[in-house]
Amino acid sequence: MKILVTGGTGFLGRRIVSELTPRHELRLLVRPKASRERFPAGVEFAPGDVTDRASLDKAMAGCDAVVHAAALVKILAPPSEFDRINLGGIENVLRAAEEAGTVGKVVYVSSFIALGPTENGPGRMLDESAEILDREWINDYERTKATADRRARRAIAEGAPLNVVYPGVIYGPGEMTEGNIVVRHVLDLIRRKLPALIGSPDRRWNYVFVDDVARGVGLALEKGAPGGRYVLGGENVTLGEFYGLVERLTGVPVPKRRMPDGLAKAAGALQKGFAKLTGGTPQLTPDLVEIYRHDWAYRSDRAERELGYTWRTLEQGLGQTLAWLKESGQWR
Repeated sequence: MKILVTGGTGFLGRRIVSELTPRHELRLLVRPKASRERFPAGVEFAPGDVTDRASLDKAMAGCDAVVHAAALVKILAPPSEFDRINLGGIENVLRAAEEAGTVGKVVYVSSFIALGPTENGPGRMLDESAEILDREWINDYERTKATADRRARRAIAEGAPLNVVYPGVIYGPGEMTEGNIVVRHVLDLIRRKLPALIGSPDRRWNYVFVDDVARGVGLALEKGAPGGRYVLGGENVTLGEFYGLVERLTGVPVPKRRMPDGLAKAAGALQKGFAKLTGGTPQLTPDLVEIYRHDWAYRSDRAERELGYTWRTLEQGLGQTLAWLKESGQWR
């Protein structure tokens, strides 16, 4: 198949490209200033942006399928930018695919956060059947990903050849973007930059290795049922277990103190305000504290059953990630 990939220069996007290149002909929609280095041979580049419908139409011409992985994942960005990219992007991709005449399938990469937090009783987990309910949004990323998912579900109901995948909390080797939050956090722990932790140790998150997600995207593209939606998750692990594992694998003591939520939010507000003045990236923000106050636990049963999706444990994936951090010189 000839496939157009959006978001191919990002943390997950590069892994998707590596996963699909051996079996398919790829064309990447890339912004003018985006890097075109370190991609597999044979990948084609089409200048453009998901918010620019004309460039998207041109890039999609002659393609059999689309993988839409582009999204704004930023700590500091105006709400209008999240709307323009995360909402405008899915709308443009769906309309362009409908009008292209050759596109037989679109795979939209959503996020666990679109499905919502999962605390409503011990052991509670969600999957792709979860309804997108109105709630008090933690931040504009959550709001726009949930709203975009609603749009995707409407498109499926109207007969669009669309599959949606929902990765869990992605981590692993790769670009140190703001979307690679877990590895950035691990580096802060290794470098002893954190005097205290946030979040209750019994909160559960679903951690998934980036290569497993990329493989799942490929499976959804090649095997996904019409209109199928799939959680591409990994292991559900409590924060306490996560920090214990980091300490055991690295040999670096993890802080035992926990910062109260109120104090953490105040500190996050100060860091956020300072970052806006200096142009930096804050280590802590009030919405990050709020994310740590919730469970984000999911199951991938449908993807495992229908697609043959598999995932590695957090210990396996984190071990590989730490080895990469050493090899790349980021952990000395």
